[in-house]
Amino acid sequence: MIKRVGIAVAALAMAACSPPQAPTQTAEVPAQLPPPVTGCNASASRDWSAVGSQYYIIEAELEGEACADAVATIRIKAREGDTVLLEQRYPIAQVPLAFNPNNDRIGMSSDLEGWIQNTAEVQTADWLPAWPSGAQRPPGFQPAAGITRQRYEGARGAQGPLFCYPDGGESNACVAMAGDNATLLGSLTPERL
Repeated sequence: MIKRVGIAVAALAMAACSPPQAPTQTAEVPAQLPPPVTGCNASASRDWSAVGSQYYIIEAELEGEACADAVATIRIKAREGDTVLLEQRYPIAQVPLAFNPNNDRIGMSSDLEGWIQNTAEVQTADWLPAWPSGAQRPPGFQPAAGITRQRYEGARGAQGPLFCYPDGGESNACVAMAGDNATLLGSLTPERL
């Protein structure tokens, strides 16, 4: 019996002194990393509850290889049916009132959120300046292509919803809404004294 105990002790001593066994390796598949984010892309969206219980969706997107060269798109959609009522594209360098071309993607996302806020002091078209008879345009307002005095004054007289947003260094584009019709009237610019 002593002989057996001696052999057991010797076996334990040898096991304790021998180098550890390397753990068995299992083949692991490397995790797939998402592709790196490139370019300057962002989007924003909000609901707009206009006067007269009219509801619209205001969307904005930004796309470009670099933020300084990106192009921003603003879109007004009908709340029902997803119909696009108006869509305008602007290189952000042309809209410094809304965009800082030195921003990164996160800063541009914040700029987009601000861009889709209505800048009209009063959100009805009658707030816009009147177009005097015989004048080439209303004071402080540059009509969009195809907008005549009759069409402009018709929108003002209808007193429908008005959505304005920055479209330049000092100007705000103004869109008159009438149900599922949107009319880009032109750009409101502060008068110079």
